[in-house]
Amino acid sequence: MKFNYKKSLGQNFIYDCAYLRSIVAALQIQPTELVVEIGAGAGTLTRVLAERGCQVYSLEIDQRLTAILQKNLIGYTNVELIFADALQHDFTRYGQFRLVANVPYYITTPLLLKFLTLPNCTDVNILVADEVAKRIIAPVGTPAYGALSVTCQWLADCSILQNVPRNMFTPQPKVDSAFVCLVKKNVPFTARFNQVVKGIFAGRRKTVLNALSTVLHGDKIGAAKVLAMAKIEPTLRPEQLTPTNYWQISQLLDNFDK
Repeated sequence: MKFNYKKSLGQNFIYDCAYLRSIVAALQIQPTELVVEIGAGAGTLTRVLAERGCQVYSLEIDQRLTAILQKNLIGYTNVELIFADALQHDFTRYGQFRLVANVPYYITTPLLLKFLTLPNCTDVNILVADEVAKRIIAPVGTPAYGALSVTCQWLADCSILQNVPRNMFTPQPKVDSAFVCLVKKNVPFTARFNQVVKGIFAGRRKTVLNALSTVLHGDKIGAAKVLAMAKIEPTLRPEQLTPTNYWQISQLLDNFDK
């Protein structure tokens, strides 16, 4: 069935079922589990997930794919198709679920944050641009380590499951991709933490003292006090702080407000 891919929707599909089965097998999805898929596309990955015997709720934003999906998923009674925007959809009504996603790369960061902070989502398994995958797993102190690294590594154990070359997609994108797995930790997350991480990395070239001072609207004395209490050297750069360091700073700032 002919389909006109929309670049604006980031539509790049993988049709190789054997390749997708190798990825899904590595995820060890069990028949008793509930899986939410974001970005059904032509339903190829949806079908592979359904073959595992699990219940699949598959979201797709492009209703032009209705006929293709219905045709490709005939006979799979354990799949429910939902045409909706994943960033706007309410997932709290589902039970505990695992997320599997192949989404437009421009919504990767907000989608990650949405599901990593959603209580009933246990793990996030998502296809991302190779560069983004490297940022997610980047070690402290490396050039790729940044706000995304800190947030993901604070909230989850992060790893690259498999690299995906660009020629696996139709149409072929300009970059290679990787399938990353983020298994969530039982840790808290606050708006203040998010603010601190983004704010300090906005001053990436500065010392952490100067970057935090900017977050505190120029209060260098307050910034120095917070860093001293957290036992963080003020001359360090933002990329030299661990996710735990960022959490400590956010907690100290919350205590100052009380």
